[in-house]
Order: sequence, then structure tokens, then C-alpha cells
Amino acid sequence: MNAFNRPLNTLKNYIHRWKASIAPDHPIRLMWHQLKARIAAQRYRFPADHMVVIGVTGTNGKTTTTHLIEHLLRRAGKRVAMLSTIEFRIDGHIQPNTSKMTTLSPFKTQAFLAECLKNDIEYVVIEASSHALHQHRLWGVEFNIGVLTNITHEHLDYHMTMEAYKNAKKILFKNVERTCQMEPTERVADIPHYPAMILNTADTYFPEFKQMDCPNKITYGLHSGMVMALDMSSHTDYSTFFLKTPGDEIEVYLPMAGSFNVENALAASSVALACEVDLEDIQAGLACFPGVPGRMERIVSPKGFEVMVDFALTPDALSKLYRTLDQTKKGRLIGIIGGTGERDRDKRPMLGKIVAEHTDLTIVTDEEPYSENPRTIMEAVLDGAKKTNKTLDRDLFLIEDRYRAIEFAVEHAEPNDTIVVTGMGNFQTRSTNAGPIAWDEREVVREIIERHS
Repeated sequence: MNAFNRPLNTLKNYIHRWKASIAPDHPIRLMWHQLKARIAAQRYRFPADHMVVIGVTGTNGKTTTTHLIEHLLRRAGKRVAMLSTIEFRIDGHIQPNTSKMTTLSPFKTQAFLAECLKNDIEYVVIEASSHALHQHRLWGVEFNIGVLTNITHEHLDYHMTMEAYKNAKKILFKNVERTCQMEPTERVADIPHYPAMILNTADTYFPEFKQMDCPNKITYGLHSGMVMALDMSSHTDYSTFFLKTPGDEIEVYLPMAGSFNVENALAASSVALACEVDLEDIQAGLACFPGVPGRMERIVSPKGFEVMVDFALTPDALSKLYRTLDQTKKGRLIGIIGGTGERDRDKRPMLGKIVAEHTDLTIVTDEEPYSENPRTIMEAVLDGAKKTNKTLDRDLFLIEDRYRAIEFAVEHAEPNDTIVVTGMGNFQTRSTNAGPIAWDEREVVREIIERHS
């Protein structure tokens, strides 16, 4: 057996090195990705053709919007499934997504869609990453509705330019363009919906996407659009606003803080309208939304402070998160920030600067270095933090051990303070130089709080 495994492992290593040597956008690599996607779609006989498929893409807000859409449709009595960064759902039955991939491989995606069809699912909501769109992972999935949350700085290590990143996102909407011109299958024709593009008026690229060829576009935004939020008020853990649609408006309670979450709710409401959900059902669904694991998740200490665990990885997401907390905080803000290895290096100092500008105490620590030197990543984040009025070892600290960094924050927290730890969210592992290690940030926080109570 060993004699057989040795040449097999050598071959696997050779293939891995060969693939790594080919640029992400090299025609050979893209042809290989598309070939796999074509085989997968054929293997499972194009199950997406028989359901209404809703794709959600954008830099930030994808996961929350995906979960909101699934929740609104299910609350309205629809049979719905979902593929997200966090979990997979089929008619309310949940399976965690442990892959750390927003969008799965073609074979896993098509197998999931086939299972949905077996369970008589009407609607499938798919969180679509730019990587997946560019790599043809969703080839053979015809999207009836496409949602754009926003496009900001991210994944430039892969796409290289914002133009290329935007064009990758645009693939989803080119797919919707095709669907708008096609006759639906008999089953899809009987499912209440109309093909549509759901577009955020506040996004930089909105004018370009608005020009795309689809007769049904629902625009949304805080200040303009067909679907709007009027008289918005954001509180510590909820928001209120009037949901204005082309035909009516209704008062909404949303159990999430922040204007960015109101934007996500507007996007999800727009999808619900395209699926012919009544406005009163949208109102009721938003009011009972349970939230998303690892997204602005609050853990309260008996000592009167709280720790917020959030996934925010991008400059835009961090800025929006901290601007919201600036408006609702009762005491000091203590920020814990790191950076991810083998990813966009340019954003690391940006992240450090944003957190340092908004917090009273800033702690730079390790996150997920993968194969990179953790210290190098932390120093880059620290360089950004130093460009503020923070002073090292006074209100700015570098603590390499992430557990100790959280513990340090807890030890220095006072009643009414908010500790914000970002980057990991609901992930169950951390990728280190030594490989993945078990790590649930929320459980780590609870353990530390209990030890110091």
C-alpha cells in the first residue's frame, strides 16, 4: 500500500504545484473550472431550471441579505432553501457550512440543488462570491433574481483591479439578463415571481448596472429608489423606519442596528416583493428576524460591559460597523483587530487605522495568517493604527496571542463599555501556520468572561 501511495502522493503534489503556478485568470485555469461546472450540471440534470433561483452578490451585506430573504420567504409560507457562508437550509432544516467558502464547488452546489428539488423547494437563495462567479462555479444555474448589495475595496489580491472585481460581480446580472429573455420551465412559471435585478442606488457602480438589459429592476436605498427607508432611527440593538414601496408604505421594526442593516432589509424586501409577498408579511417577517450568527452578535458580561463579535473584514464593513457603534455606545469602545494572510495586503493598514480612529483602546492581534508570517501581518495593521492619535502601549497595544488579546480587553473593560472583536464571526476554526485549529470566537469570549466574572 505504501509503495502505491508514494507515487500517488507525488502526482498529487505535482498537480497542486502546477495549478498554483497558473494565474487565477489564466484561460487554462478558467477552462478547467468551467469544465467541472459543466460536468456537475449535466450529472445532476440542471435542477436549478425547476426552481426560482435568487443570487445575492456584493462586497458587504451578502450573508445578512441572503438570510433575510430566506427568512421573509419562509415566513410567508414559501418552500425555500439557502446556501450561505454560514449555513445551508432546506425548508428550515439547517446544516452548518464548515467549508469557509461563500459559494461551494460546482458538484456540491448542484448536489444541493438536486436535493432541493427532491424536497419540492420553490425558491433557492444563493450567496454568490466574486471568486465563484469568475471561476464558473455557478455555470448551469439560471438566476431569476439578482441582488447587488455594494461593491467596495476587497479581493484585489485575486482580481487585481476594482474594474475586474466589478466585472466578476456583473456575471451574475448577465445571467439574469439571459433569464429575462427565456421562457421558464412549467414548474417555475407556476411559482409566484418575476425576473428582476435588485440594485442599490447608493453604490458607486449603480448607474452601470442600471443600464443592463432587464425589464424589471427594483432599485432600493436609504435616500432614493423604488424601495426606501423613511424616518429611520437606529438604536443599540434595533432600528425602526417606514418601508416605502411604489404602492404603499408601512412602519417596520427591525431587530438589528445600523443603517447598513436597514439597507440589507430593503434589498431583502425588494426580493420579497418580486416574489409577490404581501407588504404586511414583509413587515411581520422583518420584525421577528433572529439575526445572523457572528454578525453583530452581542455577549453580555455580568460586570456590565458587552463584547460584540462580528465578521467585518473589509474597510467599508469596519467603517459602517464602527459608525453605528459611535451613535449607540454608552461607554468606551475597545477594538480588537487583525488581518488575514494570503489576502489583499493593501487593506491591512486601512483596517488598523479605521479601528484606531473609532476606539478608545485598540488591540492589534493575530487572526488567520495561513502560511504568512503572523508578525508581518500584525505589523502592517499596526502601521495603520499608528497613523492616528493613538500611542503604543498607552491606548494602542500589539498582543500576538488572540486569546490573550481578548482577555486583555475583558480585563480593562468597565461597565457600559463595548469590546468589538472582528474578523472571525461564526467560524469554527482559525487557519494558522500550523494548520487549522478549533476556534469559535463566541465561545472563547464566553469562556473568558466567565473566568473573569
